[in-house]
Amino acid sequence: MLGGGGNIQYGSEFGETSSGVFSFSLNPFIGWFLSDGFALGFGPSFVIVSYFSESTDTHLGLGMDIFMVKYFGSGIFIRGSTGYSLSHTFDSSVYSDDNNAHIIRIIPEVGYAFFLGPNVALKLSLKDTFRIALSDDSTPFYNTTGVFVGFQIFL
Repeated sequence: MLGGGGNIQYGSEFGETSSGVFSFSLNPFIGWFLSDGFALGFGPSFVIVSYFSESTDTHLGLGMDIFMVKYFGSGIFIRGSTGYSLSHTFDSSVYSDDNNAHIIRIIPEVGYAFFLGPNVALKLSLKDTFRIALSDDSTPFYNTTGVFVGFQIFL
């Protein structure tokens, strides 16, 4: 299967201070069915995350995700994915290598595939994204919940 989509999420950062988080991502992917309704796959990820509190920072992340998904006969599916990305922070400070972070993501998802034809589906799902940012200064934890919309072609 081939597919892709994007999502917009809003949530909170849990760490030393609390702030709002807004994120946008694009996620193309490729997967293979291993059995009836069960598939594994991978794909690149492109993420933009903005934090708003006393200061506004924007992070740009590029990475790779792996996933597994189970489709049920009615169009309902559950999906779990995990991934890694390298994120760079853009803010008002002077550029330094300290603005880079390694991000680990865990993403549970549940949704429905609306079939537009025998091999094409429009996917709509609720997605919860847990991010752990690994850096020298701290290891903040981020959680966002949002709606994912995408297309999928079953080959």
